[in-house]
Order: sequence, then C-alpha cells, then structure tokens
Amino acid sequence: MPRDDWKGAVNQILYGLIFTRALDEVAASRMADAMVERRNFGAGPRVYAAAIAQARRHRGPLTDELPTPHDEEAFRAFLELLATELDARRPWRRTIS
Repeated sequence: MPRDDWKGAVNQILYGLIFTRALDEVAASRMADAMVERRNFGAGPRVYAAAIAQARRHRGPLTDELPTPHDEEAFRAFLELLATELDARRPWRRTIS
C-alpha cells in the first residue's frame, strides 16, 4: 500500500460510521461482513486490514479529516474490534478485479 493510502481507507471506515451510534462488536461485525463481501467497501478486506494495521501504529489523529460524531478514542477502539472481526473471517475469498 502506498505511503498515505492507508489514511484514505481509514477515512472510508470512519465515513461508514457516521450514522452508527454505538461503536461496538455488532457494528464491527456488520462492517467486517460488508468488507469481506465487498459491499460498500469495494477494495476488499486485505486493503482495510492493512490500513487498520497502519492506523494502529500511527501516533497522530485518525478522526481529523472528516466531521464525525465519534471521538478519537472510541474510533481507535472500534478499529481494534474491526481488526478482530476481519481476522475471524479469514481466509478471505480471492477476487479478480
């Protein structure tokens, strides 16, 4: 993944949560399914899992580029839940784009 592309993928995740009240296991499970099935997250689970890994290492803010009802801490905690949900769905189906 090019150097800054991970942030775009993380912003897609954040945007997908704008109307989600609770950033809980249910929301993470629903989003992981959408990623694996490539619904609303067409890049596929590999791209988003790699972006989450980069975000985990990033020391700067992750919620600074989009208006969001979620604070930084809640979003970071959600990314942890989402990473776990994505890992639970391995192996991911390979697709040809």
